[in-house]
Amino acid sequence: MEVFVWNMAISFQLLFIIISGVIFIYLREKSFKFYSLYNFFLLLYLMSRNDDYYNLFEGAVAYLFGAQQADVFVRILNFFIQIVFYNFYSIFALYFLDLDKHIKKYFNRVVLILKILGLLFLGFGIVCYFLQIPDFYISLYTFLYLPVMLTIFILSVLKAIRYSGKHKNFFLVGVCFYVMCALISFAGTFIPSLNMNNPISFFYVGIIIETIFFSLGLAYKIKLINDEKNRVHNLVIQHRHQQQIGKMQGLLEGEEKERKRIAEELHDGIAGDLSAIKFSFTLLNKEHESEENNNVLNEVSIIIDKSCQQLREISHNLSPSTITNLGLLGAVDLFCKKVEHLYGIEIIFLSKGDDFFITKTVETHIYRIIQELVNNVVKHSEAKCAHVEIDFAFPYIHILVKDNGKGFSSETISKGIGLSNIDSRLRFMNAQVKKDSSQKGTSFQITINLDKIPETP
Repeated sequence: MEVFVWNMAISFQLLFIIISGVIFIYLREKSFKFYSLYNFFLLLYLMSRNDDYYNLFEGAVAYLFGAQQADVFVRILNFFIQIVFYNFYSIFALYFLDLDKHIKKYFNRVVLILKILGLLFLGFGIVCYFLQIPDFYISLYTFLYLPVMLTIFILSVLKAIRYSGKHKNFFLVGVCFYVMCALISFAGTFIPSLNMNNPISFFYVGIIIETIFFSLGLAYKIKLINDEKNRVHNLVIQHRHQQQIGKMQGLLEGEEKERKRIAEELHDGIAGDLSAIKFSFTLLNKEHESEENNNVLNEVSIIIDKSCQQLREISHNLSPSTITNLGLLGAVDLFCKKVEHLYGIEIIFLSKGDDFFITKTVETHIYRIIQELVNNVVKHSEAKCAHVEIDFAFPYIHILVKDNGKGFSSETISKGIGLSNIDSRLRFMNAQVKKDSSQKGTSFQITINLDKIPETP
């Protein structure tokens, strides 16, 4: 039975040397470097517990230094290897429990103590070897090293219960079994009165139990690491999205300001100049009144009046104050009537559902989208009739613009109809659009979810 358990322990160590190495390469978690070293030195110790391997190694040392020297050297080395793998395991456990992140001061102190113990017992080992007193080295291990390590173990468990994540539960259960079994094995080996047969078997069992619970804790921690990576990744994506939304909002706001500036210059500048020219022609006509002059000046006046009217229409389209004065529905209705009057295309406007509050920014975007689509109908479709519908069904707004024109190809949609402005506004509002075009006409169905529109200052 002891050989079977020993073989299991050896198999576990070989397996976890490979696993911990792969995890270290994959996750770049430095803790698994220490776990690999722990497994390596523990494997050496376990192999030393096999009589055949022990005698083979002692024989090799005896061949070099003599039988008596070999016995002292191997006994001291056997305990020093235990110190090494316990130290590596302790450092790994501190990392695995994230104490280096939550209580860094405590973590640094414990690591310093472990380094001092390692160097101190290396020095003790050298001295005891030359003085040929291996029993004194074992006494130092028993009455100095073990009490210090048990104190660190108890304090670290208490710290981990308070500061570590949920993965600590599996790990701490395994560690407690491991330490308990190691102490039982040590006591059974060096206290004959306990009359324990094969006490080292407890140590093997402790290793197996610790490995099983560690595997559970490792799986849970990898899940937590991946969850954290996904959370950070999502935050980065969200931040980039917010940056894009901010840039897009800035561009759209800049476009609206530029439209307003141009509209004011057209209305107050060029329109005013045309009115002044018309007034000057009227004075000129009075001073040089004749039938021929009257005909010419009347024609010029008509052209100026038409130009002024066109400038007013362009100005109002660039900066529609009707949105502020009449709201979205009133502004769209008035725009459709103007288009119908100017271009002779029948524009049927309908609104469905109960109107609800929409920010001026969203109203402007919706108005601009409808304006661009209707203008495209006028310019490109050769349609006789068009329909514009706005359907309110909170939190959704459904927009439909369709005509009975000649339709267009997908290339025309992307290059000739000027949908880049519409696409920018749709992206900003996270809206969905469905385009359909045939020889019977074209339709655009747009769905806006108000809950998905990013907040703007």
